[in-house]
Amino acid sequence: MTSHDGTNKDASDAFCQLVALIEALRSENGCPWDREQTPMSFHPYILEEYHELVHAIRNGDDREIAEELGDLIFLVVFVAYMFQQLGKTSLVEVLAAVVEKMRRRHPHVFGDVSVRGSADVIANWRKIKATEETVQKRGSILDGIPRSLPALSRSQKLASRAAGVGFDWTRPTEVMKKVDEELQEFKEAMASGDAAKTREELGDLLFVIANVSRHLGIDSESALAEAADKFESRFRYIEEELAKADKPIQHATLEEMDRLWDQAKRTEKEPRD
Repeated sequence: MTSHDGTNKDASDAFCQLVALIEALRSENGCPWDREQTPMSFHPYILEEYHELVHAIRNGDDREIAEELGDLIFLVVFVAYMFQQLGKTSLVEVLAAVVEKMRRRHPHVFGDVSVRGSADVIANWRKIKATEETVQKRGSILDGIPRSLPALSRSQKLASRAAGVGFDWTRPTEVMKKVDEELQEFKEAMASGDAAKTREELGDLLFVIANVSRHLGIDSESALAEAADKFESRFRYIEEELAKADKPIQHATLEEMDRLWDQAKRTEKEPRD
């Protein structure tokens, strides 16, 4: 049985091997494709591996998680090494900076600050972050939130930053009133036949729903992903049941598919051994 309890030295040795591998790939006699890459060209690969890792975590597949973690770490270190080659920074500087930052933001672990729980940790984190040079240089409290974030996540982060200075609803019930208001405006836009206005009102509605999630402490992106997973699972059940009956799904009626959909929902609630 393989042990997963590696020592710090084991981790250090493995990291050094990874850096040596990247150095070889980027060397004069290395891989032509790897030598041609730039930090910008790696952008889509990082996003792809990130999503594959999230997928593996959601599936709970330990072997897949380990593989996808390795792929993502490889890409991140590769990008850091490219910036080192460009003279922008170094691997040592990158690692030292993040260690220093994490130590600074955890004074209850590495200092003499006392906390009563996670709420205090989060409050301290925000206060410490607000004093840091990169934050103080921002022209707006909304600076630093990447536009490349998924829209729901970005919506929650933007609203959370604004809430930090008091621009927020005081309770979830107030946000729900705004949901009702935006839903009505969306319905009116649909009825008008104005496509641009309908699109705008739909965006407003989704933004407010993301804020309901924020007030409830729910990550809206994860909640939507779970709903999508549930839809996929139920629809695959419909396909499988129709296949058992030798009936192409294209020939199934909506009533038949609805019946199988409800059957799929019931199977989800059945106890599992």
